[in-house]
Amino acid sequence: MRPVDPGSTRVLPRGLLVAAVLLLGARVASGLYEKQHPSEPWSLVAWVPLEQAQAISRERNVPILYYFSADWCSPCQVLEHDVFNDDYAARGINTRYIPVKLKDRRQEEGENPPAVQALINKLGVHAFPSFAIVMPDGKTQSLTRGYNGYTGTLQFLRIPTPSGRRPAPLSRPGSR
Repeated sequence: MRPVDPGSTRVLPRGLLVAAVLLLGARVASGLYEKQHPSEPWSLVAWVPLEQAQAISRERNVPILYYFSADWCSPCQVLEHDVFNDDYAARGINTRYIPVKLKDRRQEEGENPPAVQALINKLGVHAFPSFAIVMPDGKTQSLTRGYNGYTGTLQFLRIPTPSGRRPAPLSRPGSR
């Protein structure tokens, strides 16, 4: 067997193979991490933690908008894309309400945090997505279940529908 010439390109494939194995390992590790720690979809709505909402509502004299969803809920995902990622709708929500996003975790974890479950019981939330508008004094003003489209959601939220404006269509899984 002849020794490899130091200027030879035969060494390059070993380096590429090592790099490919390292990159594959890093991708598998990041995929496992993402599965255990899913990220929240990006939103233009300025969500407020549940624990702070009531105090902020009373201080500003603005109603709380509770949004109930679940990870497995397809209509919730469409609503979030159509409404919460639309600058006009998000601006209206942020101006008129103290928005609070609550996720049902019964299917994934077997139960909800006590504060979330107490609200679900109190407001009678039985379907997802659901919205509840609660006044600063704690009285429920209105509740809606299901996704009624962009226009129907804005009507429920008492946000005037902009003329000629429609949200971008939801992209199919795998396309970007």
